[in-house]
Amino acid sequence: MTLKLYTYPGNKNAFKALIAAQYVGTKIEVPSFSMGVDNKKPEFLKLNPNGKVPTLETPTGGVWESNAIARYVARLSDKGLFGASAFEEALVEQWIDFTTTELDAPLLSWILPILGHWPYDKKKEEGAIAAVKKAMALLDRHLTKNTYLVGHAATLADIVGVCNLYHGYTKLFDEGFRKSFPHVTRWWLTLAHQPAFAAVLGEVKLCQQPMKFTPPKKDAAEKADGAAKKEAAPKKEKEPKKESAPKKAAAVEEEDPAEPKPEPKAKNPLDELPKSTMVLDAWKRLYSNTPGAKFREIAVNGLWAGADIPNSPTQEHFAGYDPEGFSIWFCDYKYPEENTVNYIVMNKVGGFLQRIDYVRKYAFGVMCILKDDKGQFPIRGVWIFRGQGIPPIMLDECYDLELYNWTRVDIADPKQKARVEDMIAEEATIDGLEHIECKIFK
Repeated sequence: MTLKLYTYPGNKNAFKALIAAQYVGTKIEVPSFSMGVDNKKPEFLKLNPNGKVPTLETPTGGVWESNAIARYVARLSDKGLFGASAFEEALVEQWIDFTTTELDAPLLSWILPILGHWPYDKKKEEGAIAAVKKAMALLDRHLTKNTYLVGHAATLADIVGVCNLYHGYTKLFDEGFRKSFPHVTRWWLTLAHQPAFAAVLGEVKLCQQPMKFTPPKKDAAEKADGAAKKEAAPKKEKEPKKESAPKKAAAVEEEDPAEPKPEPKAKNPLDELPKSTMVLDAWKRLYSNTPGAKFREIAVNGLWAGADIPNSPTQEHFAGYDPEGFSIWFCDYKYPEENTVNYIVMNKVGGFLQRIDYVRKYAFGVMCILKDDKGQFPIRGVWIFRGQGIPPIMLDECYDLELYNWTRVDIADPKQKARVEDMIAEEATIDGLEHIECKIFK
């Protein structure tokens, strides 16, 4: 069987299928491919209408999305890449989803602006780094007692995980960063040097100096050019023949009174609220920076009573929850009978959180995916909102809200308060149900 993988050189997402091919003994051709040219050709769009890479050409058609391609290749031969049992297969899928959504996604948010592919925003970068550290800490705890993610040999979960962390270990994670996650680093290096991985990754060089954002040189040149023009401007004003030129330019730039003026941008009513003693970003930093072993003690208790933020370079203190400036809400997905496939449910929650990115300044949320005895995956969450209700912009623009029942929390009720704490602490059992996965909006 002839397989062709279309990609550009160094695409870590293409590495997944190529490493899997090494394990199952399948040859994959990687033809020369020019992005911006070949991916727009009709024959390629028949394989992948998105026009993206990697894309795998098989005798029966195209397969796209890197994890799907890797799964396809891994199933071409029974080499144990999905574990040794149905349970281990589920764990393989679990870790594939985890490293993709909780590590690869924030890593892209961290590195792509540095590379110039996305606009750079320092606050978003800080949020991405915090998300990576949180996921790395969870992974490190798991690998404390495990050589591989699942079982006693490499599986597709390890292949996808190593590839998802490739840019982190080669471009972003310096020695100081790596020391915080010794078990993940041990696992990553062990696998990267195994023959099947090394045949694709080549010689791996760990990051020594992490990549950082630097403004484009063009901006500096434009500023310098603008400064030079300003310095030259006064000299021109002394020339009598050119005195009328600025007036003509001003006349041209005047607004046409017959042309309607653009509507002024409406202010967010939440920005007009009285100042609160609680700073939401400070809570998010407390949540992200608190070590797992002391999370209940510091972060959960600190939500109500306030706490010093661990590892804060400025010794920042979170003042505690302010019921006058904020409100807390439970949400419960109305149709749990629809939720019978775990990864589809996780994608559903992930899509909801992506669609409300515009409210990040005013909200913090924990979305818990549970499992009941019917094989269903109920979705239940807790949210902290600025103000005394759900943000108006969410009510106006987010259709997902109608899929949930929303109930305001009465923190004077010990049971409701305890439920808030259990969700934020990501306890193993929520509402008497097994807690499968948790997604955070911060």
